[in-house]
Amino acid sequence: MIKKLFYSLFLLISFICNAQIANIDVKYFTSTNDYNQNVISDEIVSLKIRDKGEKFIEVKKLIDKKTGKRSKKAGFPWAVQYDSITYFNLRYCKDYLSPENFVKADLIGQYLAIFLNKKSQKDITSVGNYYGGGLQGLLISESTKWGKSWNSENGNKSKILIVNTQNLDLSHVRGYKNAGWRLLTRKNINEILNLELTKAEIKLLSTEEISNLINSKNNNS
Repeated sequence: MIKKLFYSLFLLISFICNAQIANIDVKYFTSTNDYNQNVISDEIVSLKIRDKGEKFIEVKKLIDKKTGKRSKKAGFPWAVQYDSITYFNLRYCKDYLSPENFVKADLIGQYLAIFLNKKSQKDITSVGNYYGGGLQGLLISESTKWGKSWNSENGNKSKILIVNTQNLDLSHVRGYKNAGWRLLTRKNINEILNLELTKAEIKLLSTEEISNLINSKNNNS
């Protein structure tokens, strides 16, 4: 009886784990330049989803609704828009490559920023990146550097991904120019945000203060 119960429980867990998440229809921004100019696709594609959370959509492939096959026109878009919310493709992250993992930004403007707390870091998994080990590997690697997690005023730790949408420094195979996301660290914050903070000032920065700095840059751009 107990064996049957455990077996039934195992089947139920397996069914839940393998349950397919329904596809969703989206439009997309082919490149950063299209995003900057608010040029969104005429085409609607269907996302075949691997996983989905409050902050992210992990996509297996983008499907042409007419053919039911992978959309050649969409290719690997810089961002997709679903239910009026834009999610950005971490394929275009220099420090953490996670192809077709689309994440919602917390701050919008010339500088887009994503704040990843511990839960978000666990939710957003990587199928591989240039440095190996996925996001968790990157986080472990970064934790040994001066650029480790940023602390909030109440002591919560976060990683911050940021992109300057005017800095089109990534070349696309189709000839597009894209801006690359970066992991914001104490080492590169002056460079990315064009600041002149001292090491002592940077060391004391909270995530709230960084958010204010980014918003200030966006308001003045």
